[in-house]
Amino acid sequence: MTDTFIWTPTSQGGGGTANAAVRRARFGDGYAQSSPDGLNARSRTYQLTFTGSKAQIDSIIAFLDAHVGLSFFWTGPRGTALYYCDTHTEPFPNGLVHTVTATFEQTFQP
Repeated sequence: MTDTFIWTPTSQGGGGTANAAVRRARFGDGYAQSSPDGLNARSRTYQLTFTGSKAQIDSIIAFLDAHVGLSFFWTGPRGTALYYCDTHTEPFPNGLVHTVTATFEQTFQP
């Protein structure tokens, strides 16, 4: 069963990025044909920031570390979907407030 990422970001870095997968054939006379590439031709990426106590940030990092190469559910601005996170920052262990930034990329499964 797929896990769910339950933490709410404190910042979404100005929104997400929608990426389209398009097949395009160009011809010598300037004509081009385009079509969506596959059933899920639109995917989204979000740059998220989480700020909180050391314990909260440690639990977020533990979740992301446990899901290396695995997808998880996350409810974003467009609803719940499957995402993966290959990149996140590591906070320095000082102070009472810690921050981690992560990049969530939408993925699809059959």
